[in-house]
Amino acid sequence: MILLLIFTALVLGVPLLSYGLYLRMNARAGLLQRACELCGGSLFWPLLRAAVNSVWSIALVILAYPLGWLPQPRPRPCGPGLPPVVLTHGLYHNASAWFLYRRRLRRAGFADVRTYAYPSFFKPFEAIVEGLVQEALAAAAASPTGKALLVGLSLGGMVTRAALADARLKGRVAGVLLICAPHGGSALAPRFALGRLARGLAPNGSIVRCVNGPLGVDALGPGVPRLSIYTPMDNIVLPLSSVRLRPELLALGWAEVCAPPVSHVGMLYDRRVVALGVEFLLRAASRPASPEACP
Repeated sequence: MILLLIFTALVLGVPLLSYGLYLRMNARAGLLQRACELCGGSLFWPLLRAAVNSVWSIALVILAYPLGWLPQPRPRPCGPGLPPVVLTHGLYHNASAWFLYRRRLRRAGFADVRTYAYPSFFKPFEAIVEGLVQEALAAAAASPTGKALLVGLSLGGMVTRAALADARLKGRVAGVLLICAPHGGSALAPRFALGRLARGLAPNGSIVRCVNGPLGVDALGPGVPRLSIYTPMDNIVLPLSSVRLRPELLALGWAEVCAPPVSHVGMLYDRRVVALGVEFLLRAASRPASPEACP
């Protein structure tokens, strides 16, 4: 009974609280009109649908979480020429975050799909970044192209951006995809963050300063496709400006795409968003779309 009450409180309470703060913080930042424009000119119905999306997405996260403790499937020999994909999850999550992405990537022909998992407590950000660098180098070494594709969700996007500053990855990355990365931090972190890692995501937190500072300069060089996907209904990265790319990143060749108005967690499970990501990775790998290449 206690577990059921906790489950219900999380599934219903988080969307209600977070979307209340979404309205308040974006109103204070003068961004509600921009959010309305990105949603097609209306805010009420997209907000309602995103809140409902958040409810079932959080429920799915909780129910699927134990899958992250299972051994990950080994790469299969399929789709020669396609580079490995390294997926990095967000705060408080694990490898179970990627079960839908893994399936779609394998169907598209990516045989070597790896998940980089890290603890959300008791491990410093720098050590987590180094772990991703090592995972990316190992994936690139096993690749027929000598390169790997990197995908980061939320905090995993900041881990990925920090890893890109490592000179060891120059010439070893075929493309980078970020999903709902808190480029400017999140105003929720100072209020609700649990753990040092989460507190680093405050707008002026240590992680945000590190990734956006001189030490976080992208070392990949020109010609590497880089894409950031965001949703105008992000209820975790607040306000809306925090999930948008900064001008200096756009000047470095980054691109960004506004996804349909779904919730932050819902970006993992919305088929339209997943399709955007898979299509970008195929383009970055210089391969045409082939949805049934690897059933």
